[in-house]
Amino acid sequence: MASPLPPYPLPSPHQPLCVEGHSEQITFDGTWITIQRRGEPVRPSDRRAHVQDITAIDVRPSRFTSGQFRVEITSSDGRRARAELAVAFRNGRADDFYRLGATLEAARTGMLAPPPPPPPAAAPDPGDELRRLWQLVQVGQMSKEEFEEAKRRLFT
Repeated sequence: MASPLPPYPLPSPHQPLCVEGHSEQITFDGTWITIQRRGEPVRPSDRRAHVQDITAIDVRPSRFTSGQFRVEITSSDGRRARAELAVAFRNGRADDFYRLGATLEAARTGMLAPPPPPPPAAAPDPGDELRRLWQLVQVGQMSKEEFEEAKRRLFT
């Protein structure tokens, strides 16, 4: 299920993507997928998997009845065997589950990785800084003595 980056906000712990099934909901926070009973708080017994452990995603809608969203997981440390998380959904909710599947696939393949940090800011040009200081003198926010002191620090 390869897809481009989704055109909607990406999930995060502060704004997770939540999709409602028959009696359960799936929450994806960008790192963890959690399946819990609808309307109840998260508990340790809820089914949960890390996005790196996901090996397959499948959405099987049905034209007239319910569909199923399945996630196959295998532990990356090899201690857990292959498992499957599945949630049934009603007709008409398939688009929400396709959206979830595309987002999970993008996260799984690394497309949702956080952006690299911005490059360090370049040192300001001394000529630009001198012009800015002189403008402060012209508008009365800096005295000529303060300007001379700042200019001395700028060029030493």
